[in-house]
Amino acid sequence: MHIFMTNDDGFESPGLIEMAKKLSRLGRVTVIAPNRGRSSCSSSLSLQTYLRMWHKESYGENISVLSCNGTTADCCKLALEHWLRNDMPDLVVSGINNGYNSGTDCLYSGTVAGALEGAVFGIPSIALSAETIKDKDFLDKASTFAFDIVRKYFVQEKYRGTLSLNIPKEGKELSLDNLKVVKLGVQRYENAIREMKDPSGHLGFWLSGKMLPDAAPDTDVFWIHRGYPTLTPLTWNMTDRDALEKVRASIQ
Repeated sequence: MHIFMTNDDGFESPGLIEMAKKLSRLGRVTVIAPNRGRSSCSSSLSLQTYLRMWHKESYGENISVLSCNGTTADCCKLALEHWLRNDMPDLVVSGINNGYNSGTDCLYSGTVAGALEGAVFGIPSIALSAETIKDKDFLDKASTFAFDIVRKYFVQEKYRGTLSLNIPKEGKELSLDNLKVVKLGVQRYENAIREMKDPSGHLGFWLSGKMLPDAAPDTDVFWIHRGYPTLTPLTWNMTDRDALEKVRASIQ
């Protein structure tokens, strides 16, 4: 089995390194990831920009590592259109990301975008996100759980689509029994925009905010904030199928 990995936290991210080590039990792992953090880069491409790649020290046996000065999507395009064109992967794994990618945050996530690039090429894929990757003990638990999910769906069940997994640090035991398979919700924030001034008195803004837990109860946003791991099938196709006929009928 050949697994291609990427992320948006950079090739030195503990989440990527730990996950690559675990996935190397399933076969060969090729990593092409940004040379620095690219959080919230979504599916942006670095057009009219000279892209470079560098070989990096391996994380372990059966793992080859390269970094690129572009975005997550750049890394995926370089891998799937060129670098691995004669050695295409059987699976694309993006992450583990530092922080959730739940609900509408998937629109901004470079980690989710990496998995969706797999979908574009018809390759099974998964985006992995955890509440944090800065706690070593939790990262070991989260990566073990993520490995179990990958093995179950892509090795045992032969799933051919794209999935997004979110893993909480506090809450329920990380097990299949507690896994909530649900749709995306709306992730809202409190104090998302902070107004401030620099030392010279110039007005500026800082985007951050606190994630709000309120959402419809059949969504990932609802359950992830209540301590349950969530899994959501994704697609690149943003067509509103329910509205398609209505819009079409209006021109007839």
